[in-house]
Amino acid sequence: MAHFLGKEWTRAELRKRLSDVAAVAGAVPFAYVDGKAEGVRGVAVTTGSGLSFDVLPGRAMDIYGCRFKGIPLHFSSATGMTSPAYYEEPGLRWLRTFFGGLLSTCGITYSGAPCTDQGEVLGLHGRIGNAGAENLRVSEEWDGDEYRITVGGRMREALVMGENLTLTRTVTTMLGAKSLRIDDRIENLGFSPQPLQMLYHFNFGFPLLSETSRVVAPVLSTAPRDEQAAADNGIAECRTFGAPVQGYKEKVFFHDVATDGRGRTFVALVNPSVGGRPLGVVLRYVKKELPKLTEWKMIGTDCYVCGLEPGTATPIGRAAARGRGELMTLAAQAVHHVEVNFEVLDSAEELAAIEAEAKALAPA
Repeated sequence: MAHFLGKEWTRAELRKRLSDVAAVAGAVPFAYVDGKAEGVRGVAVTTGSGLSFDVLPGRAMDIYGCRFKGIPLHFSSATGMTSPAYYEEPGLRWLRTFFGGLLSTCGITYSGAPCTDQGEVLGLHGRIGNAGAENLRVSEEWDGDEYRITVGGRMREALVMGENLTLTRTVTTMLGAKSLRIDDRIENLGFSPQPLQMLYHFNFGFPLLSETSRVVAPVLSTAPRDEQAAADNGIAECRTFGAPVQGYKEKVFFHDVATDGRGRTFVALVNPSVGGRPLGVVLRYVKKELPKLTEWKMIGTDCYVCGLEPGTATPIGRAAARGRGELMTLAAQAVHHVEVNFEVLDSAEELAAIEAEAKALAPA
């Protein structure tokens, strides 16, 4: 059944009232035509619940804008949307095309801090986020009494006489849904094992992020990335936020989280008062698929953002991960599957339930 306008509908009931379902939900391809964004392909998705988001085939099938009932959930950086033509790899120059958005994917074979790994010079967060998608698929169809909306495509990370990997992504939602699902198939098409450093860089900004926001997760332990993160009660205050601070230096934390009986876990950002109403988001995933969870706390003026980032690695750079014995690899001809479910929470009851779920999995 499709949940719409506070009630459940069958396909027949809705079809009697709608000549075209696109009046309430659907997916519309588009392309940016201005500035540094010119030429980037997108697909605008609306579900009819108040949830809308833009999937970008022109930027690794990532998700840029995401709104619920008109309220932005995502962080939008000072760069705005940028074409991959402006991508600069060395050092920290990845940041010149980091639009933020709801999701910026980092990887495939490296993510995290710039480094030199086995003689290879690597920039920040990898190349895949600037790869265009091929085999684009956009579909809207009834599945019984559910109206399913799907956007899919495939990206390559390949080097002649080097790695040969693909990322095939499918983003799925439903008419009336407050959620979306990301299904990724990461495949090593080559005949040598390759590093696997995928980081799902979810970014949340104002007004979802404010002085009344907090991170909720079944946290077992937390480690600061460095002395900067540990300073000034960094760990004690890592899951709460203040007003923007001039000159604030980013703090990064690594959380170990508990799982339920199926190996699933979650991380949420909740705010009891966004314009006087409760609002939150939750990411659910399988810890075996994404064993690491990173929190990026950046509450500076003009850059006010919380990143919640499940991944196969912490963003310390590939050389450091290799040196610590933490570098995951993907065997020749092997596939790594990842599923991430994103859901909006918009009631006091839902916020209370996610808090209770965290406490049940990881009692204080």
